[in-house]
Amino acid sequence: MALSIQDAEILRTRVRPLVTEDLMRRARARPAPPYDPDIAEVLDFVRRNPDPDLPRYAILRLPDGYAVAVRAATPGQPPEPLDARRHPDRGAAEHAVLEQRLRDYGIDW
Repeated sequence: MALSIQDAEILRTRVRPLVTEDLMRRARARPAPPYDPDIAEVLDFVRRNPDPDLPRYAILRLPDGYAVAVRAATPGQPPEPLDARRHPDRGAAEHAVLEQRLRDYGIDW
């Protein structure tokens, strides 16, 4: 990972301890604002994507649902679906992005 020293410390001391089964359950139940303060803190960290070596994600609306996609490294290229999973609504896809970003940082819950 290419996190700055400060971001590595934020991940270790602030973000990692907040991610629990309970937080993930609450985040899944409410994928749109307003968020509880602890969920907002986790989302703020993962959404600003402080590690340039990690993928950036997008949500694609497809005929059979919503898909999580990886943004292309080359400007102008379309995003590629991460996998074959489809989500029934945007909220479920947003939660899937949160889960993927946490996995990228090695956080299990």
